[in-house]
Amino acid sequence: MLERDGEARRRREGSAGEKIVAVLEYPVKSDGSVIAERLAMSGDERRGLEVSVDDGRREIVAPLGFVKRDVSSSILGDSLAIRLLTPFEVVQGGEVISQLQSHYLKRVIKRVTETVIESYELAAIHVRLHPLYFLLRWIKPKLALMPSLTRLFWWLNAENGLREKHLSTVISRLRTALDESSREEDGVLQKDGELYALNPSKVMRGHLGGSRPRLKLPFNPQVTRVVREPAVAIGALRLLLAEAYPKSPASLAEMEPEEWAFIKTFHGLQPISSDEPLIEAIKKHLSLEDAEVKLDRKGSILNSTYLLRIYVDGSPKEALFVKRYFSWTDIKWVAAKLWAMPLRNFYFSPGTRMSNEVFFLSYLAEKGLRVPRVVYLSWGDKVLVENAIRGYNLTEAWTRERGRIGDRRLEEITIGVGRMLAEVHERDVVVGDCKPDNFMIAQPLSETWLVDLEQASLKGNKSWDLSELILYMGHYLDPEDAERYASLIAKGYLSKGRPEVVEGALDSKYQLTMLPWTPIWTQVWMFRSVERELRR
Repeated sequence: MLERDGEARRRREGSAGEKIVAVLEYPVKSDGSVIAERLAMSGDERRGLEVSVDDGRREIVAPLGFVKRDVSSSILGDSLAIRLLTPFEVVQGGEVISQLQSHYLKRVIKRVTETVIESYELAAIHVRLHPLYFLLRWIKPKLALMPSLTRLFWWLNAENGLREKHLSTVISRLRTALDESSREEDGVLQKDGELYALNPSKVMRGHLGGSRPRLKLPFNPQVTRVVREPAVAIGALRLLLAEAYPKSPASLAEMEPEEWAFIKTFHGLQPISSDEPLIEAIKKHLSLEDAEVKLDRKGSILNSTYLLRIYVDGSPKEALFVKRYFSWTDIKWVAAKLWAMPLRNFYFSPGTRMSNEVFFLSYLAEKGLRVPRVVYLSWGDKVLVENAIRGYNLTEAWTRERGRIGDRRLEEITIGVGRMLAEVHERDVVVGDCKPDNFMIAQPLSETWLVDLEQASLKGNKSWDLSELILYMGHYLDPEDAERYASLIAKGYLSKGRPEVVEGALDSKYQLTMLPWTPIWTQVWMFRSVERELRR
């Protein structure tokens, strides 16, 4: 399989009368030493893949067709194509190699961006990627399957300037391909300084299209093709055995793609990945490393929210709202799913809920609506940090704070909440979990803010939002107060929103869904008041 006789190799090439159309050479690490290795591409498509060693140089000879298929569809698991991501030098056939590299880098960029969209969903719009992210994200899983291939990328952990030298070569080629992709009309990328953003229309298109995560098989589907093609199968086996040649593959333990991915927050870009404890990371992001911090749990034992107060020289500097997203087994979301299953498909995944919140907070803020701003996030821990809204929610306004606010001001606040929901719907956003608790009344100016957008979406039933907002409050109020505030919510909504949404909110299916929460007689009084507003 592995020939060490260079003369035999030359005789074989000569007798076959083949033509080597392209050769590239790159440095590899073998048994602690750096040696040159070559990939030669033959114009003879009938020959198999062979490996030889001569005068300290290792050479792989493969039909050009093998290389092209590996570049386009991983017929050999990228074992040949991945060499186009090394700091290679062209020995022969520059035009052929240039075309192969262009096609391969386009494929790498396309697949990596698809992975980013799948991982971060709508929040991918706010992700910014360094060229090194594309390299590491692509090669890491492949090197995990074939650790011996790390000898091709030993320079990622090299010292004495070798890392910078080789990495700059590879990054320069990647950046050229990324720039070309960002210049394409309706391309998947957009350039943002030295980083790259995903085209928002591509991310939104996938979300609105209702695409679902694909089933990931535990093996490369190309394996089935290899088995059906003897020449490819034999070549793959030879290459596999040859790649196991080094006794000790190089270590690339520090290779973390997420260190080169960033996400936009109100305070600027932050790395998506961080090994620092959350509090220290927040202080560093806000440039408040010497500040004192006090953390208070908010809500009941089933909630995962905290109020974080930051003090500088004893004086309050920042008040932040910290939210951790639990897994789908969180009892709150299981109960919510069973409760409203016919009407609303709640999101269970912590990643999806966090992605929704990151996206819709930014989206609605850009549309001029009052929502908290994203201050910091930890994707690995599924924690989101927002600026805290000092005040009370709408439920508290109707109950605990009612006497202090006064009836007239409370009526204005309630109308404003209905108006705000209509404005959200005008932007084609459905809140999804539209409880009165999600509307905060900030003090001292009594401004209304919308919070908790983890169940929001760009498609869905707007009437459900309005009906939930109205009927939910009936649990806390006597029928007369519930009737009055329902009328005010509807009045505010109709001042900006569409009557058909209000009409749809009166559907009896919403009454049935809310029966375990709000008594039927209270619901009847509330819906009658909404009907009166519609007739005005």
